[in-house]
Parts: sequence; structure tokens; C-alpha cells
Amino acid sequence: MFCGRKCCLFCLFMSAWGFLMLNLLGVFFYVQSLMLLESLPLPHHFHSQEAFKEQADEAYQDVSTRCFVAAVFYLGFVFIAIVAIRRDNKRRKRLYKRGPGHMRFRR
Repeated sequence: MFCGRKCCLFCLFMSAWGFLMLNLLGVFFYVQSLMLLESLPLPHHFHSQEAFKEQADEAYQDVSTRCFVAAVFYLGFVFIAIVAIRRDNKRRKRLYKRGPGHMRFRR
């Protein structure tokens, strides 16, 4: 195992938080929340109101999709952390069953 139990739990918590936050952001960008308008990658000057609306709609959809894709990656990290925690628990049970004389110390 490349990290300890506390590190795995921290990664699990942070990945779950990132998954929830990115899903919420994705939903808010999908419904085109006006509070997030300043976060869109848009130019500062437009020739008409219709051009602004078209570019804003495209930017909202693009950013929404990116948030959902990033949330899927965070979900993958949640599963990796869960697998690492379960492997560590199994390893600890095996060492506990062997008894204190068979414990190996790693450096």
C-alpha cells in the first residue's frame, strides 16, 4: 500500500466532496444560473445582444459538460480510495490473526 489509513480516508473525503461540488456546479451551469455568468469564458465586447446570448448558451453547456466529466473522475478516485481502505483492513485482520510475534515492521 502506498499510503496509510489516514491518507486514504482523507482522499476518500476530498474525492467525495469534489464529486458533490462538481455535480452541483454542473447542474447550476446546465440551468444557466446568472450568478455564474462571470465565470464563463466569454469575451468582454459583443456586437449584439443575440451574439451574446448565443455565445453564453454555448459556454454554459460546455462548462456544464466539463463539470460532469470531472465529477466522474472524482467518482473514480472515490472507488480507488474505498478499494485501498478495504485492502488495508484485510491486511490488518491477517496480521492480527497471526499474533504479535509475526508482525513485520516496514521502513
